[in-house]
Order: sequence, then C-alpha cells, then structure tokens
Amino acid sequence: MQLTVSGYWILGMGIRFEVEYRALEAVLVNERVLVTFDWMAFDRNAPAQNFFCYDSSGNLLWRAPGIGMGAVDAYTGVTNETPLWVGNFSGFDCRIDETSGRVLETRFTK
Repeated sequence: MQLTVSGYWILGMGIRFEVEYRALEAVLVNERVLVTFDWMAFDRNAPAQNFFCYDSSGNLLWRAPGIGMGAVDAYTGVTNETPLWVGNFSGFDCRIDETSGRVLETRFTK
C-alpha cells in the first residue's frame, strides 16, 4: 500500500517519521515501511543502495545491498509487493527478502 511522501517525511496509515534522504516512494508491506530514496543523494561513483526498510516508528531495519552493477546500481521503486520485487536502474528487477533485505533473485528486463 502506497504511503505519502513529502520530501523527507513518510506519512499515512498512522505512520509519521522523518528520513535522512529525500524519498521518492514509500510502501507499507506487512507492517514494514519500504522506502526508495532519490539516488542523486548518494555517491554518484558507487552503487546507491537507496532502498531501505523501516518499522512503523521509523527505526531502520535494513538497507538493500547493490547487485554488482557499479555506479548505475540504484533502486527505482517497488514493482510488486508480494513477493517483493524492486526495479533497478541497471535494467533488472530484484526480488528482495522483506525481512532481511537480501537480494534473492534478479531478472534482466531491458
């Protein structure tokens, strides 16, 4: 379920907390808040690792790792909630374990 994003704030469904980077998208899945941050806020010469998971109070649970694609390795947003799939700027969809943040599978889509 989509939550409202307002700059550095995540809002909706009784959730309200501030995050450290400008958020592009926030999705509530099984009481976890999955946030895709603006990849431009991260080092442009390294993987962005811009997909984070928080509890409903704003405590960081995990940060998804890169998939080994170098500087173009940045997440673009949730493409499917169950199971969790997230798009990646490098042309992959990534299946991510919502409890650990581990990348379970990648599929090239370009």
